[in-house]
Amino acid sequence: MKKILLTAALIAVGSISANAADLGARPYTKAPIADPAYDWSGFYIGVNAGYGWGHNHHDDLTPGGGYWTEKVGMVGHRQTVDPRGAVYGGQIGYNWQAANWVFGLEGQFNGASVKRTDISIFYPGENFLSAKIDSFATATARIGYAFNNWLPYIKGGYAAAHLKTNDFDIYGDTLDHSAWRSGYVVGAGLEYAFAPNWTFGVEYNYMDFGGKSFAGRDIYSTTGTPTDPESFNDKLKFSTVTARLSYKFGGPAVARY
Repeated sequence: MKKILLTAALIAVGSISANAADLGARPYTKAPIADPAYDWSGFYIGVNAGYGWGHNHHDDLTPGGGYWTEKVGMVGHRQTVDPRGAVYGGQIGYNWQAANWVFGLEGQFNGASVKRTDISIFYPGENFLSAKIDSFATATARIGYAFNNWLPYIKGGYAAAHLKTNDFDIYGDTLDHSAWRSGYVVGAGLEYAFAPNWTFGVEYNYMDFGGKSFAGRDIYSTTGTPTDPESFNDKLKFSTVTARLSYKFGGPAVARY
């Protein structure tokens, strides 16, 4: 009986030792580590370029004796000129990130060659009307939701644009007006971080500057004599689509678990 018990004990001890040895020989596997997520926080600076188009509604408001009254005997007429062309400039801003939400402030200044000249619809054959935007700027707040290194966002804030209008005829008589216009901008975009400190994106902006009245005098080319004061109103709306390249200051991506 003692021999039977002793034999059983030896068998049990051997089995335990074998299992222990087998466990020691198995490789140890660590828990998987999460991939690093892109950190959008920090200052950035960059460049942009694209295309812009707008609508400038030009109204003659002169009572009794203005341009349209002299030419066609009517007051209060409107002609719309749709300038189009290239836009180019730069942006600078700062982002804060909380979980996947990204909040930011951005300033942008652009040059532009957005212009158009049309034949006057009220006095065709002799008169022309042109509109040109040669620069614009925005100051906006942004909010986006990050999917690692992808960031869709919306934005809104203040906009300013420099608008030049020119009413002239084939005889050299001309009426020029040039002024900065203030309004608002709303937009949306998508950015992709293709390197730790570099992002590329596309953006659409819509700007509305409302209407602004001004007084002017047509100058006769032959005598240099100005006409009686005339009253006008320009109502400007402007849109842009741009590609953006930005450099973000700060460290590389930070892992989040």
